[in-house]
This record gives sequence, C-alpha cells and structure tokens, in this order.
Amino acid sequence: MDTSFALPVSALDAVLPQVDRCARHGLPSARRVDFALQSRPKLTGSNPALGGNVLATAGRVAEHAEKVRVTRIAGWPLCDRCVRTRRWWLLIASVCFWGGLALLIGAIVARIVAGQSAVLGIPMIGGIVLAIAAPAPFVLASLPRITRARTSDDGGAVLVRDAHPEFATQVRSTVDRLPQHPG
Repeated sequence: MDTSFALPVSALDAVLPQVDRCARHGLPSARRVDFALQSRPKLTGSNPALGGNVLATAGRVAEHAEKVRVTRIAGWPLCDRCVRTRRWWLLIASVCFWGGLALLIGAIVARIVAGQSAVLGIPMIGGIVLAIAAPAPFVLASLPRITRARTSDDGGAVLVRDAHPEFATQVRSTVDRLPQHPG
C-alpha cells in the first residue's frame, strides 16, 4: 500500500488537529510541533558552476527568492519515539559543536601557556573536526526529516513520504470529510 500523499496547504489547518497519530511510526501523538517548510523551486538559467560571476549569482538569488514558498505548519503530531529521536540528535549536535569549540580553545590556551607541543595538535584537530561535524546530527534532528514532509515545488501542497498507514488513513478520511469548494 502506497502511503505517500499530497496534502493541500489550504487543508492543513482543518486536517492536522484531527490527526492523532505520528506520520513516521503511527503511534499516538505525545506532542504537537509547529515548523515551516520551504519549497525547492526549479530555477531557470545557467548552471551556477559554469558562470560564477556576481551578476549571474545575484540573478539566481533573486529568481529563487521570487519563486520560493514557505508553508507554516501548526500542530503536526509527534509520538514519544520521534520526540526522543529529535532530542537525542540535537544533544549530539550540541555536544559536537560546543565540545569541539571547547577542545579547540583549550588546545590554543594550553599551547600559549605551555609553549610548543606536538601533542596539543591532536585536541586542536579533534575540536575542529567535531565542530565541523555538528551540522550532520542537527540535520538528522530536523522536523522535515522526522516528519517525512516537504512542500511541492510550487508550494501548494505538503508531500508526505512513506507515512505510516494509520496516519495516512486519518489524513485521507479527514480530507474526504472537508467541505468541497466549487471552482
């Protein structure tokens, strides 16, 4: 059974309050979260790798700003597992960033105080690597990844990929009960 579907942005406020299951696991909702999804519009024009001048880049940025749509989602249900997963990855991201920064600064201070030492290069490099690696767990904790939701290219619908069948059934039945507007 295909459980991927598109939910019209206009129906979000009517549908989500009636859904009490997590999109990922199908478990009862433990918490509701608000977040925003940004569309990924297709841009025309040349490949940015081929034309790296300032005017071409400014044109692509302006085109992107004109076409991008932000969809605000209020009250998306998350189960206990999703909440724990998100907290765990955010904790790891914090430890990587702040721990890496502390290692780097500590190694620099120790090098200033103790003088030249090859051993201090290890925590310095380790700190740099940890700080650079911090975005990876942060991305794993992102709500679009956890909810498996993204917007369509035009921003008119929220696309949910591989939703749990219980979540999909609740959403579809709620959408079917919504009053249909002619036109």
